[in-house]
Amino acid sequence: MLARELALAEIALVPVLEAAVAAGTLAKRAGWYATPGHVPRLSPEQRAFFDELVPAEPGNLIPVPYAPVALAARRSKVPGAGAALDAQLGFERLVRVGEYLYRDAQIAEIRRRLDAALAAERSLTAARFRDLVGTSRKYAVPLLEYFDRTGVTKRDGDVRIARTDVRAL
Repeated sequence: MLARELALAEIALVPVLEAAVAAGTLAKRAGWYATPGHVPRLSPEQRAFFDELVPAEPGNLIPVPYAPVALAARRSKVPGAGAALDAQLGFERLVRVGEYLYRDAQIAEIRRRLDAALAAERSLTAARFRDLVGTSRKYAVPLLEYFDRTGVTKRDGDVRIARTDVRAL
């Protein structure tokens, strides 16, 4: 959008933006550039739209399928719904894990449980993690892969260990 507004080719703008990131005057998250500390805000209409599609129910750690949410956002008559979805994903207010979508609070609660279990047990099997989160293997395995990708855990055979637990390596 910025390249379009400035009537510049995106290929010419990206190096300038990357230099600003390197200098600390801009932050980059998942392909989005913003001032450091910027948090996107949803309009009340957008918030209601996403609250209906991705309910925030305390204690519920079950995700919703990503594809229907993306399709609904793209087809929505709510102004800016598609861009709002992209921004929420970029700023990790909504987190895509495989084919599913979690709210940031759900991921935070799952991470809290994972960290506590790893601190107590040093390693976890997929089955133990599944029980810990109270979910099925269908959701547990993609979550474990997500935590591996994001540097929280490391797979070691059939178990996961905390990346910071060098004793277990």
